[in-house]
Amino acid sequence: MDVEHKVVLVTGAARGLGRAVALAFARQGFAIAAVDIDAEALCAVVRELQSLGVRTCSVRADLSTAARAREAVERVVAELGGLDVLVNNAGTASVEPLLEITEEEWDKVFAINVKGLLFTLQAAARHMSGNGGGRIINITSPASRMALPNYTAYAASKAAVDSITRAAAVALGRFKVNVNSVAPGRMDTDMQRWTEQKFAALAGKEVTEFVEERTKSIPLGRRACPDEVAQAIVWLAGPEASYVTGERLNISGGLEVE
Repeated sequence: MDVEHKVVLVTGAARGLGRAVALAFARQGFAIAAVDIDAEALCAVVRELQSLGVRTCSVRADLSTAARAREAVERVVAELGGLDVLVNNAGTASVEPLLEITEEEWDKVFAINVKGLLFTLQAAARHMSGNGGGRIINITSPASRMALPNYTAYAASKAAVDSITRAAAVALGRFKVNVNSVAPGRMDTDMQRWTEQKFAALAGKEVTEFVEERTKSIPLGRRACPDEVAQAIVWLAGPEASYVTGERLNISGGLEVE
């Protein structure tokens, strides 16, 4: 695709899927704006991006408030000269039994996974709408379609992401802004490892045994690789997906239908 002067903003870019997405776009020649709250990990991924010879911008930000989300987008536009693609990847997880979910934990999950995503989308869409359009890809989860009593806050937050994606696709279509989501399967990321330790403890199982059983339950029988999920996200940002909007792309090995 013609990527000259194209700018991609990736939230949660320092680790896991976000890092894989940032590197995948960089290999295609896009300028990359990497946003994350972890300053040390953010510096490391920026060095990787710069080694690929692309223009980069890094923003350390907590996106859980509307003001911070807006400031991050404005800084990216100012430093890189525009914004063509937003990948709303930043997120957090919570593992608590349904009857033990605390207000603090619920608010934390929704502040990042829903509030931060919405207001980052809003700020990016305002820019894109006045500059010929763009692509927005939100990261959701198979959890939003599954009954997970120990993962309720996270699953509910991703159901909200699904709803925001559909609403934004309708609202922004006339401005040539396509909005879609991607639901990745179980990946060996830092967040996945943390959640599986918690799940295993609640199940009274050793972590290795629990992970093996959980992996076998996936219809395709294996875990997702961040790089293969990243390639699908790059596709959604490209010309082949120009008539795709309001959709959810499941890259989960069939997990959400088990």
